[in-house]
Amino acid sequence: MRPAKTLMLVLALAMFVGGSLFVSDSATAQTASDWRKQFPKFRYGVQAVETQVAAMTRYKGFGEYIKRKFGLELELFLSAEYAGVIQAIGAKQLEVMDMGAAGYAAAWIETKGAVEPLVVPTNPDGTIGYYAVAFVRSDSPFKSLDDLKGKVWAWVEPNSSSGYVFPLVGFRRMGLEPEKHFGKVVFSGGHEQSIIGVLDKAYDGAITWTNDVEKHTRGGLHMMLSRGVLKKEDIRIIWVSDLIPNPVIAIRSDLPKEMKDELRNMFLNLHKDDPKVFREVVRGESQGYRVVEHKVYQIAVDLRQQLAKERRKK
Repeated sequence: MRPAKTLMLVLALAMFVGGSLFVSDSATAQTASDWRKQFPKFRYGVQAVETQVAAMTRYKGFGEYIKRKFGLELELFLSAEYAGVIQAIGAKQLEVMDMGAAGYAAAWIETKGAVEPLVVPTNPDGTIGYYAVAFVRSDSPFKSLDDLKGKVWAWVEPNSSSGYVFPLVGFRRMGLEPEKHFGKVVFSGGHEQSIIGVLDKAYDGAITWTNDVEKHTRGGLHMMLSRGVLKKEDIRIIWVSDLIPNPVIAIRSDLPKEMKDELRNMFLNLHKDDPKVFREVVRGESQGYRVVEHKVYQIAVDLRQQLAKERRKK
């Protein structure tokens, strides 16, 4: 397995905020258990759903929380490609990852089942699903996917659940083959890049994700709306996918049970322990994390294996 193409942002985060990222008062940390001696840093991989600067800001408080809670430093791994995080956990360069359903499925297949779900964030109504949505500029003439025939289309990234895998299968089930239907198909590299690309007229249409096609309380659109980069009236949604399982926080299966239990409990209580940090990590509004099993993500594993089989036939 080739080394993961990742970016370790611990030092960059500290420089960004003009000082140390972590709380230095070790008296606030609990006495280190055996697993903390074995793993003195919390190595956490996150899929690239926004710019690095936005991610550095988002996870600053989480790093401080991890230091207070466990006495550990946060090593945040981002990747220019989702595959970087997948390869990193397979190479045991990190222990925990926050990935979409397709990313988790890829890691599960890559490691032959050596990763497992830890927790999943709920939506404000308690559900654990979301949607891929195709969108265009609201001032464009496009009202449907048919209207985008011959136009420029942007996927997010080949390992993205909502940005590629699930909508690709959905399009094909409707008889729409993207490479033949659209005039040009590109990968933007991230949900934020797709949204900005449509706003800037680089793409005629693109795909992103949201938990609620009206309120956007979690997801790619929520993150842009909350930062004032996007206004709801700037875009028009022209297609909505079937329900997709929410992104999952997964952990390596070979890690100590005590470590899994303590980290699971940390996430399950994060919304009560530190609501502000929780909202940043969960990327929006939520009732909290809940325990989830692999079977919820079997649909993503099946879709990835289906696409791989189709590629081999070609």
